[in-house]
Amino acid sequence: MLKEHPFNWIASSIVIIAVCIWLYMNFGYIYEEHLTEATLEDKSHHDESYYVTIEGEEIVVEDESLWLVLEENEEYEVTYEWYGQKQPYIVDINQAHDDDAVGGGH
Repeated sequence: MLKEHPFNWIASSIVIIAVCIWLYMNFGYIYEEHLTEATLEDKSHHDESYYVTIEGEEIVVEDESLWLVLEENEEYEVTYEWYGQKQPYIVDINQAHDDDAVGGGH
């Protein structure tokens, strides 16, 4: 009969933990990026999806109305997220230097 060596259990445990961490970081962890004074370089529309290109990154705009009001060569503050192999999508976008959200109003 073969004896089980403790090294086999330790190596197997390390491999399983490494695979779990890799799966979590690639498919479970949500990455977020916030850009200030980012210039919208291009707008495009493919099938039912709307995209903007900001600093060389193609980002999905999930709302068609929002996509329609964005203008090329304008500066925006953009927050976008992605996870796993999914394409980044816009979470929040506002015109650069727009202070209306910071204590502004009438």
